[in-house]
Amino acid sequence: MTMRAFADHVISLANEAVGGITNLELQKVMYFALGNYINENGVDDLVTEIYDEPFEAWPYGPVVRSEYFRNRSFGRYNIRNEAFSNERYEALNDFILEVLEEEVNNLVEKSHLHGTWLHNREAILRHDLVEYRLEDIINDFAN
Repeated sequence: MTMRAFADHVISLANEAVGGITNLELQKVMYFALGNYINENGVDDLVTEIYDEPFEAWPYGPVVRSEYFRNRSFGRYNIRNEAFSNERYEALNDFILEVLEEEVNNLVEKSHLHGTWLHNREAILRHDLVEYRLEDIINDFAN
């Protein structure tokens, strides 16, 4: 279980539910779906298995670096990598589907209101490395 497998699950579900997902959307859906799941269920075995690579705070919000670079060639278009859903991640499906309904620009703006991004704004805009620990995600979604 990894962030890469979680990303593939999100891509697969988005392909079925809404016809695709862009790289920017993928990053925000992963962040908000995982954060909302944690807010409702706490940090359980599923979360600790998935979260093997931290989100980083970038100018457009949280990003999983490896997934960004894996999918950046698609630019603003839907990701066309072959992706498979994972039964283990089905507990996150409702959270993923809920976030997929939101406009990506609204998700970016919402992520900028979370404490981790807000309190590190200057460092982020200087492109300093700011990583989200699980504690940060818990605190960001508890408010």
